[in-house]
Amino acid sequence: MGEDVERLAKKIFDSDDVLLQLRRVQAIVTHLEGFPVARAQNAARRALHFDSFEYRAIKSILAKGLDYEPLPEEPARAWAKKSRYSRAPSTSLFPEEEPHDNH
Repeated sequence: MGEDVERLAKKIFDSDDVLLQLRRVQAIVTHLEGFPVARAQNAARRALHFDSFEYRAIKSILAKGLDYEPLPEEPARAWAKKSRYSRAPSTSLFPEEEPHDNH
C-alpha cells in the first residue's frame, strides 16, 4: 500500500503494546484498501502529520476528501520569528540611573 501507510501502521504499533494495536491497524488498512493507492497514501500522510491514529480520523479524512488538500506548512516556532519586544544588543538591560536631586 506504500511507505506512508506503512509508516502510519508502525507509528500506531509504537504507541502502545503491539497486540493491543493490531485490531486498529487491521481496521485502518482494511478501510484504506477500498481506495486507490494514491488516496490511501495521502490519507496516511495527513494522519501522520496531525498525529491522528484513530480509525474514525482516517475514515473522516477520506469521507471529507481532505486527502486531496495539501498539507499545511509547518508553523514557524515563536522563538524563530523576529521578536516584537526585543532589545537591541547594544542597549543595556539595566540602564544607569541619573543622579537624583534630593533638595
